[in-house]
Amino acid sequence: MSLIGIASKTGVTSDTLLQLIGGKVTPGISAGVQTTSNSLQEFVNGGTSIGLAAHIGCTSATLQELRNEIGPQGAIGLIIGLCICARREREK
Repeated sequence: MSLIGIASKTGVTSDTLLQLIGGKVTPGISAGVQTTSNSLQEFVNGGTSIGLAAHIGCTSATLQELRNEIGPQGAIGLIIGLCICARREREK
């Protein structure tokens, strides 16, 4: 699948997706996941947040453990997955 195809499935532009892949969370991404940009950026940067943990349905400590294990690229992949899931839910 192309980058354009993945962007389409997430509901954001290719440029927005490229920025996320580069480590920068934009408002388009946070709107797609339906949580704050700060929460998502903190996750990409190595931390966690109560907001993102609540969105996923786990504790901040559990989310931090996950983040420690998956690293920054895994965090970005998880956010892309959250965008895709959120878009599918909105389309139901």
